[in-house]
Amino acid sequence: MRRLVRVELRRLWTRRSVRWSLLGVFLAIVAAPALVPWAFGEQARINHDADIERCVQDRPPKTRDGVTMPTIPADVAAPAQRERLCDEVTPTLDPDFHLRELDEVYRTTAPLLIIGGFLIGASSIGADWQAGVIPTVLTWEGRRLRVFTARLVALVAAVFAAVVAWQAFLAGSLAPYTLVEDTTGGTGGDWPRTIGGLGLRVAAIGAAAAAFGFALALIGRGTAAALGAGFAYLFVFENVIGTQFEPLRRWLVFWNALVFVKGMFEAGGDVPDRTVAAAAVILAVWATVILAGAALVFRRRDVV
Repeated sequence: MRRLVRVELRRLWTRRSVRWSLLGVFLAIVAAPALVPWAFGEQARINHDADIERCVQDRPPKTRDGVTMPTIPADVAAPAQRERLCDEVTPTLDPDFHLRELDEVYRTTAPLLIIGGFLIGASSIGADWQAGVIPTVLTWEGRRLRVFTARLVALVAAVFAAVVAWQAFLAGSLAPYTLVEDTTGGTGGDWPRTIGGLGLRVAAIGAAAAAFGFALALIGRGTAAALGAGFAYLFVFENVIGTQFEPLRRWLVFWNALVFVKGMFEAGGDVPDRTVAAAAVILAVWATVILAGAALVFRRRDVV
């Protein structure tokens, strides 16, 4: 088994899609020290303008960082006067990136990493079906479940390690900026454990997405079939079902994955009383059923 796993790891490394993906994430790390502070500065400016606009229109103020934005009395009716007064009383938001805000960067990049894991998982075996690699492999290793397990273990381990490494390098690339700007406050106490837990959860979902893409490509005998089925199910079917029938959210993959990664649902609703641990159990059950089904199909199907 170990030899098979090593062979599959080498095969995975030689894939052009994997190497292009690694090049992309490397360039992202190089650009992060300039891009992330710029993005936080732009977001602070946008939020400040939104607070002024809300004040001018006499809408309920928002609370930012525990501070409720000020308002102007409704009897000030002149638009020009309201805008001037709102601009004077609305505090300017801190435009600097603070290291304690690294969790926001992880959450923002998590969807890209998870989708990337799914694409790698689907292409890792989907292209092999088209190229006739699977029948060739089975000529010297006829135990199909052994081949299935080796490929799956290699894929999941590689994607998990790649996501964890990328997050570590990203944090390392941003640390010098925060040291120079003296914005490292708030990173003591439970922060390392919290940010580490978030990173590991993102990596776990990325690896699970790779396994999901692998299973669909194995069943559909192609990358295109996996992409079509996967995106249609998760982003169309589950999104519609979860939006229209809220009680079903508790048992669906997409919604439990959001809870598991973020610790709460942040896209227009919630999954009542769903904890991270409970979401992990639901996802584990789904993964077991999907992978068991794929293994059964692979074991019984004619691969010629």
